Amino acid sequence: MPVRIYTTNTGTDLSDAEAALLADLVARHGRAVLLAPSFAELDVCRHDTAVAGASLGVDYKTPASWLRSLWELMGDGRSFVDNMQRQMLFSDMIARRDDADLQPLSRSQGTVRMLARMARDVLPGVAGTGAERCCGDVCQPDPKGDAEARVFELLSAYASGLDRRDMVEPCEAADLMAEVLADNLPACARAVCVRGTTSFTHGLLELLSAVANNGGEVVVLLACEQAAMREELAAAFDARGVLFEAAPLGEGAAALQTASKSAAQPTFVEVAGPHARAHAYVDAIDELVKTCEDAAVDGGVTASADPVRVLVVSARAPQLFGELAARLAARHIAAETTEFTAFSQSIAGRQFTALANLIERMKAADEGTASKTEWWPAPELTDWIYSSLSGADAASARTFDKNMRLSRGKTTTAVKSLLQSVQGQVRGARKAASDDNWFKNVPCVVSDVFQALWRDKPVTALKAMLAVAEALPDRALGGLDGQARRQAETTLLRHAIDILMNDARALDVSQAATVPVLDGVRTKVDKRSTAYDYETYEVDRTPRAQVRFASLADAAALRPDSYDAVLFADVDLDSYPLSHEEGPLATLTAELRRDGVSLEPAALLRVRFGRAMQAANGPVALARVTHDRQARECYPAAVWTELRAHAEAAGAVKPTRVGEGDIIADFDPAAGEGLRRERVTCEAPQHLSDEAIPYLVLRRRDGEGEDAPLVPRLTSASQIEAYSTCPLCWFVSYRVKPQSIDAGFGNMEKGNFVHDVLEHLHARLPQEGMERVTPENLPRAQELLHEVFDETLAEHAGKRGTEGPLVPLSAVEERQVAEILPQLEGVLAYESEALAPFVPRYLEFAFNELKVEYAGWPLGGRIDRVDVDAENRAVVIDYKHRTGVEEFKLADPTVRDEESGTAPIDDPRWLPPHTQTLIYAQAMRQALDLDTRAALYFSTKGGKPALRGAASAELLEEERGDGRIPGLKKGFPGEGGSMDFDALLDCVEAGIAERLRELEAGNVAAVDPTSAQAAHARCSYNHEGTFVRRDV
Repeated sequence: MPVRIYTTNTGTDLSDAEAALLADLVARHGRAVLLAPSFAELDVCRHDTAVAGASLGVDYKTPASWLRSLWELMGDGRSFVDNMQRQMLFSDMIARRDDADLQPLSRSQGTVRMLARMARDVLPGVAGTGAERCCGDVCQPDPKGDAEARVFELLSAYASGLDRRDMVEPCEAADLMAEVLADNLPACARAVCVRGTTSFTHGLLELLSAVANNGGEVVVLLACEQAAMREELAAAFDARGVLFEAAPLGEGAAALQTASKSAAQPTFVEVAGPHARAHAYVDAIDELVKTCEDAAVDGGVTASADPVRVLVVSARAPQLFGELAARLAARHIAAETTEFTAFSQSIAGRQFTALANLIERMKAADEGTASKTEWWPAPELTDWIYSSLSGADAASARTFDKNMRLSRGKTTTAVKSLLQSVQGQVRGARKAASDDNWFKNVPCVVSDVFQALWRDKPVTALKAMLAVAEALPDRALGGLDGQARRQAETTLLRHAIDILMNDARALDVSQAATVPVLDGVRTKVDKRSTAYDYETYEVDRTPRAQVRFASLADAAALRPDSYDAVLFADVDLDSYPLSHEEGPLATLTAELRRDGVSLEPAALLRVRFGRAMQAANGPVALARVTHDRQARECYPAAVWTELRAHAEAAGAVKPTRVGEGDIIADFDPAAGEGLRRERVTCEAPQHLSDEAIPYLVLRRRDGEGEDAPLVPRLTSASQIEAYSTCPLCWFVSYRVKPQSIDAGFGNMEKGNFVHDVLEHLHARLPQEGMERVTPENLPRAQELLHEVFDETLAEHAGKRGTEGPLVPLSAVEERQVAEILPQLEGVLAYESEALAPFVPRYLEFAFNELKVEYAGWPLGGRIDRVDVDAENRAVVIDYKHRTGVEEFKLADPTVRDEESGTAPIDDPRWLPPHTQTLIYAQAMRQALDLDTRAALYFSTKGGKPALRGAASAELLEEERGDGRIPGLKKGFPGEGGSMDFDALLDCVEAGIAERLRELEAGNVAAVDPTSAQAAHARCSYNHEGTFVRRDV
């Protein structure tokens, strides 16, 4: 019999003409099969046929369930393979193969998923049927390249694996059933009506063609929006030798019904940007609710106890529910949604995957195939301890994180020990907790899970997580939806454990190969939020409205007039793209002539939007955001453009446009309800209060409480120089003290390492009979340098991060450390010819306890090095591990310019750009009664070490190799100047005393770049000189 293709104008519900058609099929054949794409649509059809009195003798099936019923009746007894089993088999197959046996395909889950989709759709076209494989009579197509040849090989191996396991792909079963139906048509397949299907697979077309060619009756019902499919379906049936005829079905009556139903035009809401999106959408929902309430009053309907029912359609319904639920609750509106949570989206799945990946990298680093930088500082472990399923607490996570990040020398053994320590401490605290503590019986499995995964025991790890999930109180996973979240976690964990323990064993695949496909495990979670009364701070038991968040596909399957109003949210191209499926599967399907017939994306979108709009018996609104966070335009979905054009042609009102100007409404879930707005005056920017100045700048409280006496703080040369450079930066660095807890590998750590190497070297020289490095002992000194270098590097590996150690973790970092050694060899060579009379006397000299006073305030600190000669003259040296120290050169400020006649000393606020060594030099005069003659900076990086700074004139180099300061040509007093080195130290101290008086007064503001003081501000940070605030 020919296939009849009817076009109808009905929606989700069954029309009278369609019910009559089904009744006729049952009357002539005794029974009929009604095929619909989803069980939700089948439920609607079942209800409608029952109302029409035509349900007797009708079997309601989806295409997949119909194939399964036919297979159970006439198949060969093999079981169908499902998607999870399919991916498990391919994952195991790829895991067992060498890389050479996979080339040019990659070893990845993307390859597994691609092969699984190909097997689902085209396996018989590549590997034949089971009977053909058994006889060795498979006619495999010729591959068009190496990749396709490898795919064919893997698909054939997969098919053989199915045969061994007595399993079959549904697409192969469809081919076999088509052959059976062509010979023997059972009573249950003599009349088939296909309704609402937008995608006819190759297998479904084969089955329908077999029914029609063997005397059965096939009817295809297409909605008017599916008219584009009619020609393709006709061509597909014609290619299979099936006669067909096409005609409308009850078009006139249905057309009138549809026209009256869609008379009301939807409204449109355009939101300027994402900040206003949530409150604009809630306003739109609220407006729909008010419209329904007003319509009920205007219609004379008595107020119903039932709330207004609103459907919100979104491509990301669960996420939108999470964003709007609290705002709706503030409007006395309850909300609900259904979310299908994947294992990969759950807490357990995310932590399981992150830990497994971390352990893989840690093992690779231990084996030497990767660097330690691939895993340290292991933030995944901190996230794991923070997670509720670890059974630990936030304090433990913070302590662990700090411990890890402070040390680059952590080994895998140390990490395991640290995790075990955390677990033991938490368990001990829980044991000692009172019985009313919610978490007393929650096990801590921080170490257990990690150790299980390290030993490749994923089931043990998942069981430990499950024990925690079952013991946790609901509120540990969320205040509003904690119970639903906990149930989702436990369900997913049980399912994953069952797959690894039972399904993997049944399929004879390894657990390790099964773990990556657990991402496909899903569970259904129903989420609800109640309305909230902000006046009583209680749950509102009688909400104004009930909002349901659903996807477009689910909304399209609803019965017409199911809701009072419908809002389509985020109707943009990102949510509803018009992309056709492309890629290897589409190419292979076409090559093997196993492609089906599908409704093109634009038409499918029209069908679904049209049916979803019919779900409302009242107003309909569409909303979208027009620009993203970067103010880039967001393009509307095609259906938005079409509906807008239709509405404008009908003379509808223009869209409502919402801006981002209402900050309170944008960011407050209650839209400002209950808030009081007042104008306040801000404190002056960069201003310290009079109450804070006495104890915050140069003094501190000696003891607890506000009545504790104030005592001077110990200042340092680096603090003083920082304040002289920029008061604001001083305040941030030394009072706010923002600190990073990460052990680094930068200039600071390299500088610390160089300091330690040079300190240890100069401490070792006297033990070898050398007071200092000279040209004569330079070879031996450099031998010692190599020894000290290696010893210091080993010493740094055991230091904590707070000490700034240099610990290389990768080959790149090791090369950077190795580059320091030849640089220090150059430093020794330079030093052997410099400051010949002087000998290193004080190394890393700390003088905090010597009660040194500088500029009227106590001074402390640590000096890198002080060299002293036989005449008690001293040179203060500060190491700078940087290339070049020319910026540290200092000339006599009393030398006048020949053209202008001015001198730097004319400025009453003159200070050198760098004062650290000058302060140290003055301090040494007091502390050790030394005759300091120079304050120098020693460059230790690069190929050209140098000493630069301020020095008394007698130490300036007169000729190369004279044993003074190589390359230093200007000193104190300078040529034409009058300031000797002692006067310089006194002048600097006086200038700093003035700065400290300003600090004592509380001045911590950045220097205004337009002021006269700007000439002395040398801040290297890119901040504005002043900050501007406005009153609110």
